[in-house]
Amino acid sequence: MSENLKLWNKVEKTNPKYTKKAKISGHEITAIAPQYQIMQVTEQFGVYGQTWGFKNIKLDYSLTEKFNLVVFTGTFFFPNGEFEIINSCKLYMDRNCTMVDDNFAKKIETDALTKAISKLGFNADIFLGKFDDVRYVNEMTKEFTPKQPIDNTRFEKALEQIKSGKYTVEKLKASFELTELQTKSLLLL
Repeated sequence: MSENLKLWNKVEKTNPKYTKKAKISGHEITAIAPQYQIMQVTEQFGVYGQTWGFKNIKLDYSLTEKFNLVVFTGTFFFPNGEFEIINSCKLYMDRNCTMVDDNFAKKIETDALTKAISKLGFNADIFLGKFDDVRYVNEMTKEFTPKQPIDNTRFEKALEQIKSGKYTVEKLKASFELTELQTKSLLLL
């Protein structure tokens, strides 16, 4: 694996449990729960605001009258780097521009965050269109589903099956969450 893709490869897969289908301006997309994204970035970089986040945020309202848009600019920072990000959001919820979207500021910052972290590889599978493939989503659902523990009686039976060649260590590890003692027992085979 290329050192340049190390972070990308760690964060590119998305747990389907934290996604939903949404329609935005007539387009169907896969939306990601923002709090899940924040948790994922925090796991990699540390506490939001201390080691990663936005600084120098500005909202520009100059396009509001003509295009109903507010433009967000800011600097996204993270360990060993930073870059500028720009985004826009509608200020009004209706075509007549009479109903202000009182969540526009939250929406624009959340969307800017999604765009910023996607440049680092977070949730790349969604942005690469892989979530449009039902088989891929099923594969990710299986991958992110926690494995069940195996009780000692069943583990002993599995060991017998492994010794007789009817079962493999790899299959056991792929199917069950093993205790530390069970894992050490496998080393003795």
